[in-house]
Parts: sequence; C-alpha cells; structure tokens
Amino acid sequence: MGYRSDVRIATTHEGYERVCKRVDELSEGRNTYPLIGTKRVPEFFEEEDDSVVFGWDWIKWYDGMYTDVTNVMTALAEIEGAGLPYEFCRIGESWDDIEFRASCNNEELAVHVEPSVAIEIV
Repeated sequence: MGYRSDVRIATTHEGYERVCKRVDELSEGRNTYPLIGTKRVPEFFEEEDDSVVFGWDWIKWYDGMYTDVTNVMTALAEIEGAGLPYEFCRIGESWDDIEFRASCNNEELAVHVEPSVAIEIV
C-alpha cells in the first residue's frame, strides 16, 4: 500500500501555467502518467483572483523515487528560480510529518496553503 500524503501547492496563474508546461516537457516521450500538465488537471484545483491552489489527496509523494512527483518538484524549483511565488504543503500519515515551504514573495498570492489537523472520534 505505501505511505501516503495530502499535497497542496499555491502559486500565481503564471506559475501554474509554467509548472504545467514544464511537466509536459519533462514527461514527453516517457512512460509516465503526469500528475499535472496542459491537458491534465490535478485532483484538486481552485482559483481566486490571480492565484491557483492545486494538489492531490492520499498520494504516494516520493520525490526522487517517482518520476511524476519529481517532475512537479523540478517545475516548482524552476518557477522559484524565475522569481514566481509558491507555497508547498505536504501532510503525511504521521502526526509529525508536515512539510511546508514558501518561495519568493508569497505575499503576492491571493490564497495560501497551511497545514491543519482534524481529530475525528468514531
């Protein structure tokens, strides 16, 4: 089954379009099923003003092990290098497994991502 996480990424429309195009380029000619691209909308997608939040629920997020995940992370590094803001949040199955980072001037974003935990008593 494997370890799973919930992932959300916020960026500008320009950042989102660049991520999609770069993932297309990185995936071209390979035997992959891209998580995102110009013809593939991610599992979660919302937009407000000039910002986009996208991501995936219950996903095996192994950067460096799964090509499709690595392609997304590579594209994020490239938009950061171009000076475009983004926020990345990954919440794993363990209580203490939360990863959050922001790049560039993330105050430009109209929407933000942040970690949260809910306790459900059954």
